[in-house]
Amino acid sequence: MNNLMTYLCNYAYDHGVGYQLDRASYKPDEVSFYMELNNTVYINTNYINEEEVPFQFAHEISHALNGDKGSNNFSANSVYSKEEYKANKRATKILLEYCDLNGLTFYNSTEFMDAFGIPFKAGYVVDDVFEEKLGI
Repeated sequence: MNNLMTYLCNYAYDHGVGYQLDRASYKPDEVSFYMELNNTVYINTNYINEEEVPFQFAHEISHALNGDKGSNNFSANSVYSKEEYKANKRATKILLEYCDLNGLTFYNSTEFMDAFGIPFKAGYVVDDVFEEKLGI
């Protein structure tokens, strides 16, 4: 996971997105978020489901790259909005780029989601990306 987090830090930097990885300032149940005001993602590395942190990071980067306004967080309540759908879709593509660069191959969305700690609530988006990219 350290290689993936390093990749995401570099990805954010290369795309002009600020980031702050923080283990001490957040409670385990506080989700990561993006603030448009300073174009920065704030990542709770103390999150209760640690395996979800890289996907949250990619998701928040995606909010920045998608030009989303205001403050956005990785929230279960908003996962079905257009903005959240697009952030989840782009996050999935970012993780697939990481896979391509590192010789990791997944033939179905379930294996991919398990490997990257992607929560079940985002499964329909991952399925859509796999359908587009791989035809499966």
